[in-house]
Order: sequence, then structure tokens, then C-alpha cells
Amino acid sequence: MLQEFKPSTLSLLLLGLFFAPFTSWSQKNCDCPEFLPLQQQARQSTDNQRKDAELQLQNSKNKGCLPKYYEWLAESFGYLRELDSSEYYLQKAAKYYSSNGCPDISYQNYYRIAAAVYHNKGDYPSALSISLKNLAILDQYKDNYEEADCLLMISQTFNRMKESSKGIVYARKALPFIRELTVPSEKANLLYKVGGKYLWYFQDTKDFKFLDTGEVLTREQLSIGKKINDASILRKGYNLMNGYAHERGNYILALSYLDSSLATFTPESTDGLKATNFGDKADVLMELGRYKEAQAFADSSLRIKKMSKNPESIANSYALIYQIAKRRDDYKVALESLEAYVEIQDSLTNVERTKVINELEKKYNQAKNEKTIQELAQQKRIYILLAIAGLLALVGLIFFIRQQSLNNKKKMLEAEQRLNRARINPHFFFNALASLQSMAMEGGNNQSVVSNLSKFSHIMRETLESTYKDYVTIEQETDFLNEYLELQLARFPDKFTYSIKADANLEPAETLLPAMILQPFVENSIEHGFKGIGYKGHLSIAFKQEGSHLGIFITDNGRGLADSPVEKNGHISRAMQMIRDRIYLLNIKLKTKASFTIENNSDGVGVQVKILLPALYRNDAVASE
Repeated sequence: MLQEFKPSTLSLLLLGLFFAPFTSWSQKNCDCPEFLPLQQQARQSTDNQRKDAELQLQNSKNKGCLPKYYEWLAESFGYLRELDSSEYYLQKAAKYYSSNGCPDISYQNYYRIAAAVYHNKGDYPSALSISLKNLAILDQYKDNYEEADCLLMISQTFNRMKESSKGIVYARKALPFIRELTVPSEKANLLYKVGGKYLWYFQDTKDFKFLDTGEVLTREQLSIGKKINDASILRKGYNLMNGYAHERGNYILALSYLDSSLATFTPESTDGLKATNFGDKADVLMELGRYKEAQAFADSSLRIKKMSKNPESIANSYALIYQIAKRRDDYKVALESLEAYVEIQDSLTNVERTKVINELEKKYNQAKNEKTIQELAQQKRIYILLAIAGLLALVGLIFFIRQQSLNNKKKMLEAEQRLNRARINPHFFFNALASLQSMAMEGGNNQSVVSNLSKFSHIMRETLESTYKDYVTIEQETDFLNEYLELQLARFPDKFTYSIKADANLEPAETLLPAMILQPFVENSIEHGFKGIGYKGHLSIAFKQEGSHLGIFITDNGRGLADSPVEKNGHISRAMQMIRDRIYLLNIKLKTKASFTIENNSDGVGVQVKILLPALYRNDAVASE
């Protein structure tokens, strides 16, 4: 047993013994057990309930609840648009954490509120820096709501800085976490935010598939709001639906959605969304040529937005007033509004700030898993004790890593060679050519021969080109499989039918999967699964969202896998080897946990192949290059 006690284990034990008293003292001063349930309740609470929670934190006997009380005050002042007061209480919370040596996780709520405060002040570099620190903590914290909300804050920051191509990447990353939420109001509020990001990205790209995706998400949000009768959810959803209608030029429908949203506010309300509704209604009325009404709503929007003290939203109101005044030929108001807009915009979108934001993201991606300064300071106390053991461990580790790297490279090369040798069964090509030759000799339908020959040549080209492609979209894979299956039907008329479907919430033109990963299983179903059956076979291929993964289900009603061990191995071995190679390479390159299963159907008829792959998109691929 003694020889199995490795230096790394000794290091951890010494570290734990040395710092146990300090850790216990620190935890006692940093923990606030009652905060988490209060925070979760606050997401769906009224103002009075928030006040009660604030008093509980203020009167708590746990010392660690004092900074949480400061954070609660900071967030409350943020709702009231008193951002200087918010900053004051955030500084008090930060000072407490620092003086008590609290761990990183204690700062999570502080970072969330601070990012929102700086974002509302228009200090986007600071907001992004803080959000990225928060995201690093949340990767260990495992709170789906908070992680999704943080990702959407980062997305919004990039959008504000005219970096919407990065903003949509982070919005997409939030969706799997949103899907895991079980509290309806939490899920609806985040669906509203992510729907807005898709609308924003459409406005930059004019690609209607993003508009369609945003509308699907917002309709889901409205459905939840109606079920739980939540006015705040409904007003947000109606506002976004106005945006989709406006972008499609349906201004009357847009006005209807805006009126539905405004009907949920009280006359004296100064809510920021009410200001947004006023501005959107002014925009629609301007498009309809009703300039006098448009001007009135634009002025109301500016009045409320000035109370928020958010320079970006104030600048947008001035831009809208400028457009309306210009169309009314009121050049004095137009000039004054344009000057106010330019003055604010210049302070927000200068080149230096854009550079700072890009540099911050770069540093975050490089240092995401590094230890904090506090942890490094603690480790210095035991470096002398561990120096010799660490050096020996390092030498051994370098040797081990080098051997592992060489072995992995060897395995990757072998896997890639097997894949390139086994793209499509050569018997298929020979049999397909023989079928085409037979059709040509019969001379019955030359058009069918030409069509099938075109499909055959395209399959040949895609098979050869797949050697150089790592990924294809669902749309491209579907087109390839359709041609392949139509050619198989030409070989085996009336032998089987097939269907290929993708979930409505997937984006077939954007979602990626490894090239040629499905064809071997499709071929096995036709060549082996339907062999010798006395009924028409059916093959189903379905693409589904499975949490944070892309699920692919290939199901047939053929013979299944239970005929005999020999036949079972012959039926599936080639396809299994290919997918093992593809998934092995994928997991090595992307550090993911892709997997697959092959089982008989529960009714005993046919086989189902289930493949789970990481959710990949075009923008993700571009961003990782």
C-alpha cells in the first residue's frame, strides 16, 4: 500500500492539514445558509416579499449574511436606478469578503449585481470583466438559472458593443441551461432574454432563420406566462412579438402587440419596458406616417429612459426622435437630437473600449481554470515542503504525458486511416452501378436513369470530400441521406419507406455534426435489417435537442440483433467500429463526452441507434478557429 501513496496525494494531505483551522474560520465568517433560498424566492417575489427577505438578512446572526445584505441593498437601489448607491453597497460587500479571506464562490452574487450596475452605466468593459469572473465561478457552482443569466448578460454586453456575432454564441450557450429549469417564471424570463438576442442578431444579419428561432422561443415564453397568469412575463413577450412583426413589415400587428403589452402597466408606471414600448410604438407610427403621434410616444419614452440613467438607451431615444423630426421636416429638433445622440454614442463605442473588451475575453479564455491569487498565496506556505516531491512528480508526469500523447496520436492516426478506408461499403457502389446498368438496358425510363446517376455521382463526390470535412450541418447531412436512400430505393423498389425529421427548436442550417457518421447505420438497416423480412421495412431518422447535446435516433423495424451471435456481429460490427472511431476522435479533439448505444426496440421488432453529440454551431466553429 505504501508504494501506491503518490506525491500528489501527499501534497493534498499536507495542504489540508495545514489549512484546516484557517478554512474552518473563513467558512464561519463567509457562509450565509439562509441566502440561497431567499435569492430563489426573490426571482418570483413581490416588492413586499423582497423587503421581508432584506430584513431577514439584516437581522441574521450569521456574520456571513452581512455582505449579502449589502448586495441586496445594492440590487434594490439598482431597480430604483440609483446606481451610485448600488456601487457604494457593492464596495462594502467586496471589502468584507476581502478582509475575511472569503473564497471565490462567496463573490458570485456580488459579481452578478456589479455586472448589471456597470452595464446600466454604459461601462461595458467593466461589465464584461465582472461577468466573465462570475461565469468561471458558476462553472463549479452548478446553478442552471444563474449560469444562463450570466451567459445572457455577456451576450447583451457584446451586442451593446456592436459585436453581435459573439453575442449570439453566448446566447446559444444559455439555451441548454434554460431547458433544464423547472420553475415556470424563471424559464419564461430567460426565454424572453434569449429571444431578444436572436431578434438583435437578425437585425444585424437580416437572416430570417434567426428571426424565426426567436419567435418560436418567445411564443413558448408567452404560453408559460398565460398558464401562470403572470403580467410581467406577458408584457415582455408581447413587446418581443411586436419586434418580429415590425421586422416583417406587419405594422398593424406590431401595434396590436404593443397595445397588449402597455395594457399591463399602470398609468403612473415608469418601468424601463414601458419606455421601450413607447419607443417601439413611436417607431411603428412613424413607418405608418402618423408623425405627430409618433413624436408624442418618442418623447414619453425619452422621459422615462432619462430616469434610468442608461446612456445607450437614452441615445437610442434621441436617434428615434431625430428620425421622426427629419420626416416631419422639423430640422431644428432633428439637429438637436442628432447632436445629443452623437455625443453619447461617441463616449460608448470608441475603438479603445472595443479593444479592451476583446482583450478581456481573450484573458478569460486563457485563464479560466487558473487558481486565484488568494489560493496561490496560501500555497506558498507549503512550497518548501513539497519542492522535492513536486519535482519528482513533475518529471514522472512529463514522461507519462509524453507517452500518453504519443499513444493518443497513434490511436488517432489509426482511427483516421480506418475511417478513410471504410467510408461507404464498396458493395453498395458495385450494386448501385449494376442496378443503373440494368435500368439503362431496359430502356423504360431514361429520365429516372439520369436522375439516379446524378444522385450516385453526388454521393460519390460527398463520400470522397468527407475525407477532408470534419463537420457538416444537419441540413447537408439530410440532403446526403435523402439522395442515398432514394438510390437504395431504386435498387430495392417497395422494400422500405423512410422519414427524416428535425425538432422545431433546432437550426438545421447552423447545427453541426461529424461528417458521414450516420450512413453506416442507415446502410446496415437496409442491407441487413430488412433482409429476408416478409413485410415492408421502415427507417426513421430523427434529430432532437437532448439537454446540452444533439440527439440522433436511427430506428428500423427490421430483424433486430437477436438472430444469432454471428449474424449480430456481421450486422453491426462495421458501423460500430466507424462510430467508435468518429466519437473517439471527437472526444479527443473537443474534450467532450459524446456516446452512442445500439439496442433492439422495446417491442422486439427492429433496432434503435441513439447517438449523443455535443451541440455545435457554425459560429462556435468559427470562434474556436
